[in-house]
Amino acid sequence: MEDDDIEESSWPSAATANRGGSSGGGYTDIRKEILDRLMAKGIEEVVSDPSAFSEQLHWHFERLPASSYSIDLDVDKPEDVLLHCRILDECANNPDKRPIFHVRFLKRRGSEPNERMMEDLSLETRNVVDDSEDSSASLEDCCIWNLPLGEYFTSSCYFPPVWRDIVIHEIIVSSIAKPKLLAELSALLSAVGLNIREAHVFSTTDGFCLGAFVVDGWGIEETDDLLQKLKETTARSHASLSNPTNSAREDW
Repeated sequence: MEDDDIEESSWPSAATANRGGSSGGGYTDIRKEILDRLMAKGIEEVVSDPSAFSEQLHWHFERLPASSYSIDLDVDKPEDVLLHCRILDECANNPDKRPIFHVRFLKRRGSEPNERMMEDLSLETRNVVDDSEDSSASLEDCCIWNLPLGEYFTSSCYFPPVWRDIVIHEIIVSSIAKPKLLAELSALLSAVGLNIREAHVFSTTDGFCLGAFVVDGWGIEETDDLLQKLKETTARSHASLSNPTNSAREDW
């Protein structure tokens, strides 16, 4: 896990966040904007019955923390709210399928140095020097690049950076809310070989959670195999994520 890159938020339960009489009132403007934008996009389940969808959207915002969820929303992507509604509903209505995962490719970030590979390469060269019978052997003697004198360094071997493309995905998950859920979800993603770059987890008034993780570590844009690996790893090592007996309404 690349801890330095993690932007993490784990919010209190919606019941706690809504305490004090707000009852989701802070959502009024953003909820209307989301609805208007979805209507403008002509999404079938929205335009076919705007009143029914408006009620569904109202319930969605009411069940989540009154301020923190709206802070993380991008109103330019109203489909994200629709996706969150679907995932939470599937989690509530299909207990045998919990936790519910949704994986999507976000972007391919510009290349950056692979520091681990550079460290390994440097270590291999130091070992060559250490194992040499000639105790006066230097890094220059062992360098596999024949660089002109003074081009980079005059008294050490230069290793050009090993570059890698960063493929970034988003994993959205819904399950039963319980204490230390963020830690368990983070452990699951680590077990799959993913690095968490950003994490947001919210609990709902009816005992569920909605988590969104921006990750790297899956080297291709395709998501089907990643989704399957998440499900297999959950079943093998993190079964408590799908066990309703471990649910809890308390804050975490």
